[in-house]
Amino acid sequence: MDPLAGLQVDAPVYLASFSALDRYFDRPEQPIIFAAIEGDIVTLAKSVPDLDFPGIRFGDAATWHEGRRIYFTCVEPESKPKRESFRPLNLLYDPSRDSYLDPYDDYPAIRSDLLEQTDEPIEPINRLMDAAITLSRYPKKLQDRLPPVDRFPDLPTESLRVLLTSILTGAYAHVGLGLLAEHGFVSHYLPELEGMDETKHSKEHHPEGDVWTHSLETFRYRRTLDLTLTLALLLHDSGKPLATPNGHKRFDGHAELGARLARRLLGRLGFAESIVDDVNWLVTKHMFPGALHKLPTFRTERLMADERFPMLLELYRCDLESTYRGPDGYYRACKIYRDFLKNDANPYRSADGKKLVRLYVD
Repeated sequence: MDPLAGLQVDAPVYLASFSALDRYFDRPEQPIIFAAIEGDIVTLAKSVPDLDFPGIRFGDAATWHEGRRIYFTCVEPESKPKRESFRPLNLLYDPSRDSYLDPYDDYPAIRSDLLEQTDEPIEPINRLMDAAITLSRYPKKLQDRLPPVDRFPDLPTESLRVLLTSILTGAYAHVGLGLLAEHGFVSHYLPELEGMDETKHSKEHHPEGDVWTHSLETFRYRRTLDLTLTLALLLHDSGKPLATPNGHKRFDGHAELGARLARRLLGRLGFAESIVDDVNWLVTKHMFPGALHKLPTFRTERLMADERFPMLLELYRCDLESTYRGPDGYYRACKIYRDFLKNDANPYRSADGKKLVRLYVD
């Protein structure tokens, strides 16, 4: 589908950079769209309703359309757009003609397994962000090492939110986040996550070692690239560096600590309140699916009745699959949940499957 469909614009508009590549590689629809429009900022302001100017590098202006954020970059008519940091990002797609535009002959670079930099003078921090998004979304490797980031300027909150959203909704999100961490980006701009890489897990159940590596490893097992799920996977163990051992519980209360950290971080980055609430709930409850078989139904039926419970099961599965424990606990929790749904829909049985006496029924 054309994400720009229904947007009334009086000038030619193209999908650009990551959005053009998403269409080229047949990636799922995304919450953020990057577009190029022929004309200057005045043309754009006259053409697009409800336009705002967030002042970030991802576009000259932006608007909301059918629940998605669209960032527009202005391109002078009959002129080539400004070259991007990496060759594949120069691709454009013209929805009116259903055709791709390759203004700098970058098609071989688009098809290549290697991500090739351009010689465009771009700040190292911006090139790093572009690389992290690209490597998160497409099966590529850097052709050359990135220039070192010697300066971490102040970045608008919206830039950080766009970056994190674009990475986490990619099939290879673990690669992009790993690259940001390697270059010091995570510790500087996302200090709430500091300490995860220094908090070691027991090798008995976590072959990957530390909390940060384990959290990124869970991304590999996703069946969906849903933003809320992936944020919850990233943050589900974020409370472990803050937890205090209590008897045999090494990370006592880490779920509640992580939920508070998640609400603070996502609130600071300006994520929608509905996403913040859902991630908070998922992180708080992420230990429960493994304990369903030990708890009476009256203690769990409210949890299982929540519409977010299937996503909680998916988080639990990804968590298990990234460890030595295997998926048995997940399948056991799924059976308990299916039995609950069956009994919950049966007016003659209680939530735990016990028969009920029905008045006026023989």
